[in-house]
Amino acid sequence: MDPVSTGILALTALTLFLLSGVRIAFATAMCGFFGLWLLRGYDPAASLSIQSILGHLINYNLLVLPLFIMMGFFAYYANITRDIYWAARQWLGHLPGGLAVATVVGCAGFAAACGASTASAAVMGRVALPELKKYGYDDKVSTGCVAAGGTMAIMIPPSVLIVIYGFIAEESIGALLLAGILPGLLQAASYVAMLLLRFKLNPALGQPITGITWRDRFVALKGIWGMIAIILLVMGSMYTGLATPTEAAGVGAFGALLMAAPRLRLKEFGASMIETIRTTSLIFAIVAGVLIFVHFLGFTGTPAALAKGITELDVSPTIVLIGILCLYLVLGMFIDGIGMVLLTVPIILPTIQQLGIDPIVFGILVVRMVEIGLMTPPVGLNVYILKGVAKGVSMGDIFRGCGWFVLVDILNVALLVAFPQIILLIPHSMLK
Repeated sequence: MDPVSTGILALTALTLFLLSGVRIAFATAMCGFFGLWLLRGYDPAASLSIQSILGHLINYNLLVLPLFIMMGFFAYYANITRDIYWAARQWLGHLPGGLAVATVVGCAGFAAACGASTASAAVMGRVALPELKKYGYDDKVSTGCVAAGGTMAIMIPPSVLIVIYGFIAEESIGALLLAGILPGLLQAASYVAMLLLRFKLNPALGQPITGITWRDRFVALKGIWGMIAIILLVMGSMYTGLATPTEAAGVGAFGALLMAAPRLRLKEFGASMIETIRTTSLIFAIVAGVLIFVHFLGFTGTPAALAKGITELDVSPTIVLIGILCLYLVLGMFIDGIGMVLLTVPIILPTIQQLGIDPIVFGILVVRMVEIGLMTPPVGLNVYILKGVAKGVSMGDIFRGCGWFVLVDILNVALLVAFPQIILLIPHSMLK
């Protein structure tokens, strides 16, 4: 059997493993190792597997992952989530659907301190859903706001998923993080515009809040200084070149710790450390398994053969890009975001590069597709996370509540494909 056929067979076996419920880390490691064994023999396969793991997991740039995760936990204990939401409520509550709009803005604010979408959805669900319930907001709208708003945590930096893409694609993590700013703000603004329109046309979905004074609004602003400080520490230091992404993450984590210190007891500090270790270990296990599989695919030449076959088609690069994004839309219904990026990017990226598409643009578009996958059945992780918080709301209602946001996201992706300069504006200004 020729190497390319072996690679295709391995991809088929991997798909069957994943469909049968085998964990991504184990499925990729097994398929990669046995593929190397078949091509090179047992001893070379064992040696190559160990080298591929050790050679990459000790990469200094990967230290940014646990630091960003740690920063998110400290930001939670510093009550940054509640303070941002309360400020948004006071300033936006009088608008049509004001509490729903405030929820989206609060999610966008917390995304600047938390790089994991499921954590953002869980935390904002605990903060926002009781308030939305209190004022009689429609359950589908309320849960949709939180589930969709939570996805912004993997677009607005700091983002764990963008870091993983940068690592696997060997692109500048700093440039990628900065590239996520404008698409993330565009996403938040689009959600807000859609909600204002829906509530204007159908006020029965939820009433505005009355009786908020200007004094209430200005008093609420004192709670957002923590979010602003973290943004300046992390993104400001990267944009100005004062710090690398890893250094900026370290400064941000330390800053969040100082903010949380007055409320952070020893038990909560220990819980933050344990959860950071647990989450990081899970990510690194997936990365290790995928590295073995990618190393094997490199020997088969499958990615290069795929790239050659696609580039020889008589279609424009934009059409190919749209086809790839549609593939991600389908994959997002069945595979979690980290696994999807780690599995597909090494295979698809050579094609993207040969088509002349900027890998930074492609990375942001992939993250946007992952965001959509977090809200679509049957495996919409944010919906499953939110179901544990939203008592009395069915899974079907939460998915239906996400429908409008998915539509807005698809329109946003189309806009980014048409105008990739939106993605590149801030990274290019940094390089200048």
